[in-house]
Amino acid sequence: MLNAGTPLESVASAVDGLKEITIDCGVMDMAGKKLNAMMKIARGAGVEHFILVNVCGQDLIGTGIAGPARISVYGLMGNHSCAFVDGLTINTFPTRFSNSVWCPGDAQVAIGTSANPVEMNIGGSVDDLFASYAPSGNFRVAGQGGNRCVLRAGAGIPQIWREIDYNAIRDMGDNERVEAMLFKYQKRHAEIELRGWDSFIEGFSKELERRSPPVVVFGRKVKDYFMEYAQGTIGIILNVYNLPSPIGYYVCSGMTAGKAYIRGEVKESQLGNRVKVADMNEEDIKLISRETRAFYASFKGVIDSRKYNEKLEMLIKACDEDEERYASGFVKIVPV
Repeated sequence: MLNAGTPLESVASAVDGLKEITIDCGVMDMAGKKLNAMMKIARGAGVEHFILVNVCGQDLIGTGIAGPARISVYGLMGNHSCAFVDGLTINTFPTRFSNSVWCPGDAQVAIGTSANPVEMNIGGSVDDLFASYAPSGNFRVAGQGGNRCVLRAGAGIPQIWREIDYNAIRDMGDNERVEAMLFKYQKRHAEIELRGWDSFIEGFSKELERRSPPVVVFGRKVKDYFMEYAQGTIGIILNVYNLPSPIGYYVCSGMTAGKAYIRGEVKESQLGNRVKVADMNEEDIKLISRETRAFYASFKGVIDSRKYNEKLEMLIKACDEDEERYASGFVKIVPV
């Protein structure tokens, strides 16, 4: 087991040959920056499953790490964790520290920024800016979300990023990198000016067909500006506790593509700019039912709340008994 006292220079040898390791964050002993560095070294040495215990607000957890790999967090995940991840499965769980203090499986601010996980399952609640700019992946939050969750998230093509050869970039100096990126930008801009946008984008038609939108599901409720400027995201609020309205104001404001499904009432005054309520179709019903079942499978027995678990069981029962009737309780929001 690694801990705050483990020197970074000894991490690689300590994990040599291991596929799974446990890191004890010691509640407040481990700094997030060191934890992140430790995880990157271990991942480079071939570790595929990180079990983090006694986590209490450490930031940068997993940020910048590529999979296939898994991170299991027991405690409170701190700010800016899991940003820029690719191909990871991430789960947070409630835990009880050695001093008997109970810590929820929550996550703080700006979790999953520009992230492309296989799955990210938060066993508690999240704060502002969750899954912002995410290009793809499945995100589930058992509890509630803060403001501006899923900001500008949209359907990307992470497969193309993985195919890029970065060796030439790594060998460049800082000024060379800036010049190379500036040249690429100017070349693209000139081509758009010459050919026009429609002709330019047509050349990427095959790549664009490979896009898969991020899917973000909340169990309870979300505050203001949910899915603001989203660009292809699918967002779902299950409203497990059956609140009259589980959403704040400016819902989907400026969304250009994608869909939101809110279980409960959504007043016109809560809608953001350039979006509207739309009718459900068979595809919507199947999508809502599928994601409800995936959510249930992710959190069944995980949440330390009898009331929550009872409500979750009622929700899945309603979904299984009559999908169409269950889906009729959702409000569908799309761009104008």
